[in-house]
Amino acid sequence: MKQPLDVRCAPLRIAPAADRDGLLPISRRLLLAALPLGLAACQSRGGPEKLSPQAARRVRWVGTSGRDSVLDPRAPRIMGMDNGQRDIPVKQLAENTPNGRHTLSLTTLRGRQELIFHRREGDYLYFHLASANLVRQASATYPRQGAPGRMIESLASTDYPAQASYWLEQAERRAV
Repeated sequence: MKQPLDVRCAPLRIAPAADRDGLLPISRRLLLAALPLGLAACQSRGGPEKLSPQAARRVRWVGTSGRDSVLDPRAPRIMGMDNGQRDIPVKQLAENTPNGRHTLSLTTLRGRQELIFHRREGDYLYFHLASANLVRQASATYPRQGAPGRMIESLASTDYPAQASYWLEQAERRAV
C-alpha cells in the first residue's frame, strides 16, 4: 500500500540492526550519507509558492474584490488545466475598454493559486494561464464560431505582457 506523502517525509529514523549478540553499530558515515536523501524527498514536494509583493497584492485584490464565477472548461483544457467536464470555479474581475473586454480570473483548481488573463477583441477570446507569480504557462485562442486552440507563440509573447501590464496598472491605480 502506498503511503501518503506526509508520512514519507517524516524525519529519517534508522532502526538499529541486530545480530546474535545484540545491536550492531551503524557507521556514522552511513547515517550521514542517508540523511540528504531523506531531506531531498521532503524538499521536492511542492509546497506553497512564495509570491512577490506585487503578485501577492494582485492575488489578494482578485480574491477579495472579485465575484464568484465559473469558466467554460474548453479553453483552459487546451492550456493544460482540466477537471473533467465541469466548469472551472474562479474569482473574477472584468472591465470593458475601447479595445475590448479584459478579465482576470483567480483559480485554485490544482491546489495552487493560478491566474487566467483573458481578453475579448471582436470575435476572438485570448486566454493566458499564469502562475500567481505571473509566469505564463500556456496560451489559447477561442474564436466565437469555432473551437479553442493553442495560441501562436509569437502572438502569445506580445499579448500576455500587454494583458498583465493592463491589470498591473489597474491594481496600482486602485492602490492610489
